[in-house]
Order: sequence, then structure tokens, then C-alpha cells
Amino acid sequence: MNQKTKFILQRFGLMLVSLFAVITLLFVLFRLMPGDPASQLVSPRFSEADRQAILEQHGLTEPLHVQYIIYLQNVAQGNLGISFQHGSPVLPFLLNKTLNTLSITVPALLLAFTFGPFIGANFAWNRNESLDSYGTGLVLVAFAAPIFWTGMLSIMVFSFWLGWLPAAGMHSATYTEISLLDRFFSVEFLRHAILPIAIFALWRLSQPTLIMRNNMIDLIGSDFIKLKRAEGIPERSIMYRHGARNALLPLVHYMALAFGFAFGGSIILETVFSWPGVGQAMWTAVRASDYPVAQGAFTIISVAIIVLNFLVDILSVYVDPRVADTGVEA
Repeated sequence: MNQKTKFILQRFGLMLVSLFAVITLLFVLFRLMPGDPASQLVSPRFSEADRQAILEQHGLTEPLHVQYIIYLQNVAQGNLGISFQHGSPVLPFLLNKTLNTLSITVPALLLAFTFGPFIGANFAWNRNESLDSYGTGLVLVAFAAPIFWTGMLSIMVFSFWLGWLPAAGMHSATYTEISLLDRFFSVEFLRHAILPIAIFALWRLSQPTLIMRNNMIDLIGSDFIKLKRAEGIPERSIMYRHGARNALLPLVHYMALAFGFAFGGSIILETVFSWPGVGQAMWTAVRASDYPVAQGAFTIISVAIIVLNFLVDILSVYVDPRVADTGVEA
């Protein structure tokens, strides 16, 4: 068995252990939360017999260790339970919400990772000049500004003052969904999505910009770049064709992780813009002690992050085979 195969199997084993640990931790944490989930299921007007029957139906009368075993079996089968609030299966409900979240996070991240490296490369190539000094400062301010503040500011300016864009929601109150394509590929959806996509892209722009800037600064003083200049190659060609291409590798690694962690940032974004995504569903479920939905949402987000970490490790092996040697030794 070669080093690459050993590395992949090692990382796959770590992924399985991480998934098991996260699922177990989520089960315990949600049982320690304040609030009685039975209050979401049983009306005070119900008789004791009816109350007991409903609790048994949802498995809430079983001891915790029995609930845990049942939960593991259900998760392995893709069954995340039944929502206490609306009585429907959790997995289809959350997958539908996840599509809504991806409809704003994916375009925002693509914008950030398309323009961020370009901006960072130019900052590095003009290091210590006005473009770099002021530009880097603005990027840091955009990152440091709380996303709920920039979101509310954009709503105040573009929705209330100028009246150009809707303030909240994914569609208007009178919208009736015809098909999945109609939900995401309509003028009305685009008008509602512009502000959350722009704010999220602006917030995420700083990481690829600064990573690219730092990588390019390290490369500018290298013998490789000096050799290209000695060959008489134009500066712009050196910057993009030779410098930026070599500086992009660490950014590719970070980009995959950013897609996983984007779910976490979407919670605040969806709350500000009343966007019906998985983040807002999770927040609502936590407040209502709806264990199945809250656990399911956290599980989906955790699985996405862990699996993307695994895929990044695999990608790193094929991009740079030396990773397998250091990884197996570690």
C-alpha cells in the first residue's frame, strides 16, 4: 500500500470518528438545553393518557441511553425525526431550506473568491503604495464590520431610502411557487437576493484577498520572480501568469473550507434579511425547543464541514504529493 492510499484511509477514518463525536455531542447538548420539548407537542388541555401517548410516539419517554441508540440508528438511515412544531419529517424540510441557503451563499462565495485573489494580487504587487495601504484598510474594515450591521445599513439605504430593492424575504407575500426553477430563476428572486448576496460576498471578500496578498508578497522576492524579470517578461505577465498561479494553491484549500463554514455565517444573514434558509430554521427551532429540527440542522452543517475537510485533504494529496508523506508520518 503506497503512502497516498494510507493517507486517504487515515483521513477517512478520522472523518468517521469526527462524525460520530459531533453527532454524540449534539445529542447531549440539546438534552441539556433549558425548556421542555413536551410543551411543543402536548397542550395543557390534553388528558394524561393522550399526553403519554404523544410522548411515546416521539420516543421522549425512553431513557436517554435508549434515545441515543435510536437516534444513531435513525441518523445512519437518513432519518432525522419528526418536527415537534409542524409534524413533518425533518430531513426533507431541512434539505429544502438548505437549497434556499445555498442560493445566496454559493453566489456570494464565488464572487468573493473570483475578485478576492485578483484584488489581493494587485495589492501585493503595489505593496506600500496608496492602493495597497488604503485598499487593505478598507478590506479589513469590511471584514471587521458586523454582518448584521452592514445588512441593516444596506436595507435602510437601498430599501427604505432609495426603494430600489426589497427589504426582506425570498419572494413577495403573494408569490406562489410553480416549480423549483421558478423559485430560484426569476426576476423576483433576483431582486430579493441581491442585497444578501452582496453583503455576504463583501464580508467574505477579505479572506481570499489577504491570503492572496500575503502569498504574493512571499513570492515577489523569490529567485523565481527575479529570474522572470531578468528574462524581460512584462510585469503584468509575471504577476498573473507566474506569481498569481503559484500563490493560488493555499487559496484553493481554504476555498473548500469556506463553503462549509458559510452555513455558520448564514444564520445572522438570514435573520437580518428574513431569508427562509437552514440558518433561520435552526434559530427558530432552538428557540422553540424543537429538538429534531435543531439537531438535524446542526448535523447537516457539521457533516458538510467535516466532509469538505476530508475532500480538501484528498485534493491536497493530488495537488502536492508531499502532503501524503508528512500526513502519514504525523
